Amino acid sequence: MTSTTSRVKSPVRWDPVETGDLVELRRNGRVAFSGVVDDRTDDGGIVWVTAPAGGRRLFHVADGLDLAVVPA
Repeated sequence: MTSTTSRVKSPVRWDPVETGDLVELRRNGRVAFSGVVDDRTDDGGIVWVTAPAGGRRLFHVADGLDLAVVPA
């Protein structure tokens, strides 16, 4: 089975992620959090993600999560 999810794995930053992208943050292949990128730092090291049900969380590239941009 082929996945259309674009995986972003960088030990330094999440450059390809833009405000408004729908994303999933995964740990060990399981979705830990998903939502829309509300903001990100210029260096791509931190993203803020808002969940569909509400709530906003900050994630740092060093948190050990894989970031997947989900196509619209």
